[in-house]
Amino acid sequence: MKTADFKTRWNLDTLLTGPDLEKVSMYIGNIEETVSLLELVSKSESVNESTLTDFSNSIRQIESLESFYYCLKTEKVEPSLLAAVNGRISALKTRLPHIRFLLEEIFLDMPEKPVHMTEKGFLIDQLRRIKVNREEDKNIHLASESLRRLQNDYEQLRNHLVININHGTGKETLTFGEAIQMAMSHSDLKLKTKAFKSLNETLENQSEEFSAIYGQMAEVRLKEYGLKHIHFLEKSLKQNGISNRSLDAMWTAIDDCSAELSEYLLVKAEEAKKEKLTWHEVMTSTHDVQLEFTVSDAVAAISKSLERIGRDIPEFIHHVITNGWMDLEKRKEKPPGGFCAPFLAEGESRISLTFDNSLESARRLSHELGHAWHFKQMKAAPTMYFAEETFEMTSAETASIFFETVFIDYVIENSQDSRTKKAILGWKIERNLNYLMSIRGAFLFEKSFYELRKTEDVSAAKVEQLSLQCQEKAYGSALSEYEPFVWIKYGQFYQADVPFYNYPYTFGFLLSAGLLERSKTDEDFDEKFLKFLGETGTLPLEQLVKKHFKIDLTESEFWKKSMKSMTNDIHLYKELNKE
Repeated sequence: MKTADFKTRWNLDTLLTGPDLEKVSMYIGNIEETVSLLELVSKSESVNESTLTDFSNSIRQIESLESFYYCLKTEKVEPSLLAAVNGRISALKTRLPHIRFLLEEIFLDMPEKPVHMTEKGFLIDQLRRIKVNREEDKNIHLASESLRRLQNDYEQLRNHLVININHGTGKETLTFGEAIQMAMSHSDLKLKTKAFKSLNETLENQSEEFSAIYGQMAEVRLKEYGLKHIHFLEKSLKQNGISNRSLDAMWTAIDDCSAELSEYLLVKAEEAKKEKLTWHEVMTSTHDVQLEFTVSDAVAAISKSLERIGRDIPEFIHHVITNGWMDLEKRKEKPPGGFCAPFLAEGESRISLTFDNSLESARRLSHELGHAWHFKQMKAAPTMYFAEETFEMTSAETASIFFETVFIDYVIENSQDSRTKKAILGWKIERNLNYLMSIRGAFLFEKSFYELRKTEDVSAAKVEQLSLQCQEKAYGSALSEYEPFVWIKYGQFYQADVPFYNYPYTFGFLLSAGLLERSKTDEDFDEKFLKFLGETGTLPLEQLVKKHFKIDLTESEFWKKSMKSMTNDIHLYKELNKE
């Protein structure tokens, strides 16, 4: 099949109102009217079946609208108009939880009677399962507002940074985003290094302001958790559907293999004729991968690699690429990386990434297709909650990383040239180390910071020192220099709604690796995998894995097997190094 058969520009006309902002505004207006009526009804106690249905429908409409907004951000749309759309969406998302709170009061005060599993009964059951302390709920709402304000403060401070770089053609002034891009991706090593140093110098000058914001966010959360009498990790663990025992079992398995992981970094240093590499060198390592993929090449390889996982997957991928679900074009409006925006009510998704015929862009394509496949299995069932309240990050990253790992392994297995195979394998290992070492360092830092913040204010210098110590531990002291300002550069640390953003990626990565190994021996794996993905959010992840795969994530055995594939890759790389 030729590239010309595929649509590399998505179709937004068939979603909601299409990209006409006047129609989008009218669409939002209709939702706002419905929400205003819901507010009146919920206060009057004249709640009936249509009230719950209207609330549930409003949830789904707002979710689709938010996904549509993310798609519009990649188009040539006036920023001020987009900002207005985003503001109205945010306002709606703030109003819905308060209405739900009032509905909870009504139904929790009613005598509990068995409910029939009609749509109304299902929604009532959801409300009854959440019994919260009313004063505590009010405090949580105030904490959320404070965290959103602090997140905005961080974004404003970061976006107003000015980074000056002196190079051969003179002085260049960059924004934070431009400096990050140049420091991590520029083809000129000297310019890349200068950008990295200049950015860090700028961040050091502003570090006290950033540490003040980060410290305030920690303080707000610690107060909230204090009112609930819970550990600062407990909320995050619940959001991700796992227990602390599972998290500890995963970290223990990684620790047990830390020597072998560090050994790979020392092998890479030896190749570069150095004693040790720096953090910047590891994170910007390039491999001489002599592979190019057209869109049709990538789609064919991804589809072929996933055939054994599910017979319907290749057909689904073909549907995605031929029905305008994907935007692969290069445009300055598009952010780096990619995303998959779900439209659960419409039964579709939209994928955005810049496809440049590289192996990396083919990998990203497989990753986003994994998200789309996951969303396809999820049903737009009646709900009183936004998907982000029940869709765990640990689950979200499992299918996507599963897809990309299957694709990468397929490419390695089918590489005839040993030099090419070694380059791709090294590229894969370093991707894995990001999950196992870089993200581990971020988790150790954040956990240590919260422990320290319970008893004292933490200066920028101490934050920097803490970050470096945690990275050194995560990397097994295998690097010569570490990155002092990870805690500023990674915006995920400042997410208002997602405390401890980091470990879910490692968890999803190793869970997908373990499930991939299971797929090689389990004849019914494809059916189990579909059910597992389709039931996302109905049970905590830990319970879903046990239900469908009979795997106990609190036991170390599963995680040890997951790590085995990582160490096997390192052993293979060392063997290829001898050739």
